[in-house]
Amino acid sequence: MQFHIPADTIKALLVIAPKNDIRHYLNSMCIDVRATDAVAVATDGHKLLALPLTVTDDAPALVPGCYIIRREALEGVKAVLKRPILVTIDPTTRTATIDNGNAATTTPLMDDKYPDWRRVVPLAVSGEVSQFNAEYVGAFGKVHKLLGGAYSPSIRHNGDNAARVILPGDAVGVLMPMRGDPQPLDNPSWLVPPSAIEPAEVPEPAEVPEPAEVAEVA
Repeated sequence: MQFHIPADTIKALLVIAPKNDIRHYLNSMCIDVRATDAVAVATDGHKLLALPLTVTDDAPALVPGCYIIRREALEGVKAVLKRPILVTIDPTTRTATIDNGNAATTTPLMDDKYPDWRRVVPLAVSGEVSQFNAEYVGAFGKVHKLLGGAYSPSIRHNGDNAARVILPGDAVGVLMPMRGDPQPLDNPSWLVPPSAIEPAEVPEPAEVPEPAEVAEVA
């Protein structure tokens, strides 16, 4: 099985994949192949990116399965003249060959089981406002740019459930929300507008006792 994957698409997937997760298979990229299609996926459990791949072989040649390519093998590939990277998966030898046109590297596939990522992708959203980790939102900003988007990605809120991130082309992003419980705010005095500060009460002057009468001298 062979797939042409733009170098920037691989970079975008590695933005979403973690680098040092103890679940080593998450640090990598997964190519999820079914009988009729193939999708490149990366996730860290908080955010997810999935992109359909162009298949260079005939559809009957597809061998269903999840093929996990190590991050190190992908990071070592340098794009040449913006040509797509040719990724060849050999299900028999359990290897992946990554070819940028000038050089090719073959690496063993990981034997771990990849998460059932389709299960967490919302097919509809409620529109209920959510809160998100700013770092994760920023990561999708980088992904959006790598995939050729202008400005910034749009997030379709979904309350306490996973939200969809709208990205260029057929790419699909998923972003998990943060808990939205009310939290008290610690407001320093310099932040409070003058109109909100109650004037201090001026204490009334203390009563001065009358001078004691001087007894008449007999």
